[in-house]
Amino acid sequence: MAKTGETFTVVGEMNAHGALTLRTHETNATYHVVEYAREGLRERLAGLPAGAPVTMELTRAGARGDGWRADGVYLRNDAAGDAAAGG
Repeated sequence: MAKTGETFTVVGEMNAHGALTLRTHETNATYHVVEYAREGLRERLAGLPAGAPVTMELTRAGARGDGWRADGVYLRNDAAGDAAAGG
């Protein structure tokens, strides 16, 4: 199952283990991001404060549990030519 291009709000800043909690704008569902497709994604998301809006592409991290992997991120303040973050 993948979430593509969905808009989230950062619930809290990234923790010491690299996990980030997000909430969807549409349904208020909570997602725990525990893996990152590229180091550049993790670094970019690490700087986001609680309450920041972010559009992301997520896929499940593993077969069980509620962890997700960030495959892409699009920050609202990005310029059109720099919309996709990566590593």
